[in-house]
Order: sequence, then structure tokens, then C-alpha cells
Amino acid sequence: MLFTDPPYSSGGLHSGTRKQSTGQKYINNATAMEYEDFNFDNMDQRSWSFWCHSWLIAAQRAMKPGGLLVCYIDWRQMATLTDVIQAAGFTLRGIAVWDKTTGRSRPRKGGFKQQAEFILWASKGDMDKDASVYLPGVFSTALDFPKKHLTEKPIEVARQVVRLVPEGGTVLDLFAGCGTHLVAAQEAGLKWVGCEENARIHKVAAGRLH
Repeated sequence: MLFTDPPYSSGGLHSGTRKQSTGQKYINNATAMEYEDFNFDNMDQRSWSFWCHSWLIAAQRAMKPGGLLVCYIDWRQMATLTDVIQAAGFTLRGIAVWDKTTGRSRPRKGGFKQQAEFILWASKGDMDKDASVYLPGVFSTALDFPKKHLTEKPIEVARQVVRLVPEGGTVLDLFAGCGTHLVAAQEAGLKWVGCEENARIHKVAAGRLH
């Protein structure tokens, strides 16, 4: 399984906002300095789609037939990513929702709260017809604070997702961050491979794994 949470390269309505550091874009108070910035989050949509295609097609070629892709995304880039996933050779299977719950979401004056992120999932060809795991389509889970990474995702969701990996399988996370997906894979007795270019964030992930 490729289970990952890439930089969304959104976080703003205009190009000037998107080119800010990740701390400036995603945190609006003094806590921004507590988190490491990360790369690949200031591209325009066209460049971002080409970039995503490059790593998705490489991963697709390395996966076994029937292998799954599970990828977080936000509402701004979801439509683009559904196209890129299919262009990379995957069969798009659907969308799940991470409901951050009302206490962990951004209010929008005159509109709706930014309360959800999305999980696109796809397969390399036909899925395993003998699979017997059924997951919900909505995960209502608040992220624990303090966070270990600026865009950390809940371990509770990761633990559910890795149930889709067959015994003896491998979880690959190309944007491992603080290692949440790898921790869930390790807890489940699965093999795992993670990539993280930021040395300080890598150290946090390594400290969670044994």
C-alpha cells in the first residue's frame, strides 16, 4: 500500500499566498514557530499536478497488482488529484472523509467551517476479491495536541487504513513526516518504508519507531 499525505500546495486563494512558508500559510498565531516548514508546497496547480504524476507513476510501477493507494488531500486540490491518480495508471475507487470535529476546524465568516480533509483511494488494477475488511467512509477524529508536525494526521485513522493491507504486506509513505502511517503499520505487524527529507522531522519519526 502507498499510504501518504503529500504537500497540497494550496493553502491560499492567490499565488502570493501559496508562495509563503508552510508555517505562514497554515498557522495564524505564534505557535507557527514550533513546527518545521516543509518543501514542495508553493507550486501552482499545473506544476503540482506534474510533480504528483512523477511520484505516483513511479510508485505504481513498483506496486504489486491489486495494491492500494490511499492519499490525503484538501478540497482545493481534490479534483486535480483524482485526474492525476488515473493518469498514473491507478483505478480510482472512491473518497473517504476525515472529519476533524467542530473543535478542530477553521471557522469561515458567512460560510461553512473548514472541518474536513479527504482521502482518495485507488488500486493498481483489480482489487483482491477475497478481502474481508470494511472501513467507514467518514472518520470523525480530533487530532491530539500538541502536534508533532504542522500537517499531522490522526493515528486513529491510520490504524484503520492499514487494516486493508494483507498479512506480510508493506506500507510505503513517500512523505512520512512525523511517521504516523509507519507507526500504524508497525503496530499492525506490517513492513514499512518511509521517506522524509527534513532531518529534524525525520528524527521525530525515528523516535516513534523501534
